[in-house]
Amino acid sequence: MRQIDRRPFVFALVLYLLAWFLGFPIRAQSEPQNDVECTLILDAASGETLYRQGVCDQRFSPASTFKVPLSLIGYDAGILIDEHTPAWDYKPEFNAVKRDQKTVDPTIWEKDSVLWFSREITRRLG
Repeated sequence: MRQIDRRPFVFALVLYLLAWFLGFPIRAQSEPQNDVECTLILDAASGETLYRQGVCDQRFSPASTFKVPLSLIGYDAGILIDEHTPAWDYKPEFNAVKRDQKTVDPTIWEKDSVLWFSREITRRLG
């Protein structure tokens, strides 16, 4: 009786498992730092610092940058009117986390980073 060579099967299984494990994304960013806040007010003409509070001498990567261009596009398209208009009510189909289940205007959206508001602006833009 002839014996089956299992080496190709084992080799293929090892390659498959290796590819599967390496397919998971590797976390390359540091933990978000929620306590980082800096308020800095400069005189535009002289460059003099008028007010400075918080951690202003260290660099940190922004946690979210898409809201800036999205807000500019939203204002340009007439979807966003001013800092408090429109104020949209939360709807259950938005499926948001508990802290975002509230009426949100552009100011609250920027401050609290409300994802469903970003999606709604994007939906209305088409």
